[in-house]
Amino acid sequence: MLKELAKDFVMKQVANQVSKATWIDSSLIEKVTDEGFGSMILWLAKNVGTQEWAKWLMGALTSDHDGSVLDNVSSLFSESKQQEGNKILDHILGNKKEVIETQIGKDTGLDISQISSILKTVAPILLWFLGKQTKSEGFGLDDVIWLLWKEKEEVAKSSNGLWIFWAILDQDGDGDFDVMDAFKMIT
Repeated sequence: MLKELAKDFVMKQVANQVSKATWIDSSLIEKVTDEGFGSMILWLAKNVGTQEWAKWLMGALTSDHDGSVLDNVSSLFSESKQQEGNKILDHILGNKKEVIETQIGKDTGLDISQISSILKTVAPILLWFLGKQTKSEGFGLDDVIWLLWKEKEEVAKSSNGLWIFWAILDQDGDGDFDVMDAFKMIT
């Protein structure tokens, strides 16, 4: 499972450095990473069905996120990689980023700035693993879409709290929390 591979990499290669930089216990870093990666996979799977998103994702995977950076973990802490991580989160999560960070904060007891610091450090790792798999397997767009939908199903099975949170917000099952969802929640 892509999410587990990326999370395992974070815990073995990155968590200690993040913990030193943020003074956050590695068990909390693992929880933030798990929920953050789960949210990213859910939104990637939802959005990759649109032509614009699919084009962006395949471009990102073949040019910027081919997995080669995994060999240089220390680069994750550079200012440019931190900015890149933040852009990735903004692009994937869009206007849901703050909602997701708030929910992760409720689950972990960390504040939004701590969660944001962790997520912008680890966000590129998920794309790097997806890019590495895309490159090594010779995946095209259809293969990437299939993989993300498979990953989405795995996230749904393994992350009950996260999945329940999205299921509650997304009352009509379209992947968005919108006016129709809010209306259904109050009626």
